[in-house]
Amino acid sequence: STMPLRQVAYRCNAWPLSGHCGQISPIEDGGDLGWTFAGSCDGSIGPTASPSFDALSVDASGCPEEFSASKTDYEAGDLVSFSVSDSPSRDLVYQCRESPNAQFCNQGATFAPDSESGTLAWTLIGACSGTLAPTYSPSQYDGTCQFMKCVVEETVETNCAPGSDGCSCLTGFPAGADCVKTIETENCTPTDVDPWSSGVDYVEDDVVRLGAKQFKCREWPNFIWCNEEAYVPTMNDDDFWPQAWTAIEDCPP
Repeated sequence: STMPLRQVAYRCNAWPLSGHCGQISPIEDGGDLGWTFAGSCDGSIGPTASPSFDALSVDASGCPEEFSASKTDYEAGDLVSFSVSDSPSRDLVYQCRESPNAQFCNQGATFAPDSESGTLAWTLIGACSGTLAPTYSPSQYDGTCQFMKCVVEETVETNCAPGSDGCSCLTGFPAGADCVKTIETENCTPTDVDPWSSGVDYVEDDVVRLGAKQFKCREWPNFIWCNEEAYVPTMNDDDFWPQAWTAIEDCPP
């Protein structure tokens, strides 16, 4: 209210719910998806480029490679760090979004993590400190990586022998076109292992990759989450992805 002046503060929820913060106002229907009521306030706070770090999970093991506007080979799932403060030193970790948004990760400063259009390319996933070994952030993979994609196809055979395995006619029934059986055939073909994409309908045993690291979609009922962005595989085992995916051997060098 304005008479008397009453103000409240909201805090953006942690990833993956943080994706709603730029889409829904705290006071709109559905605002609680992205925002949590933090309390009342008065006065004003000076502008700052540093976000509230107490709401972010901090990876003390180190930071991935710093974002570079000149780099043009970022892939979906790649991690970068971005400095938001020198004193004290504060770095945020962003993940390149899935296709088709991943294309914006390579469009320079226009889609940098801190830019007005940055959320189209990058998702804030936490904070970090220190220096991380180069293997933490998946590097670009230029080799050939495939898995066997198997699909079960059904065909109907007519005039099956009554009483035979799978035949719809029991022993003693006259043979004829009404006697049918369904035959299941599994066909497997070599299929490229690509980064996760929202345009693919993933099922059990499908495989995606981050750089050269592979992940297999889990069995029912967990595979229903393989198509959800919140469960996209990352290099952080503490994220949600292990509920939908299983890490398997890396792609061949």
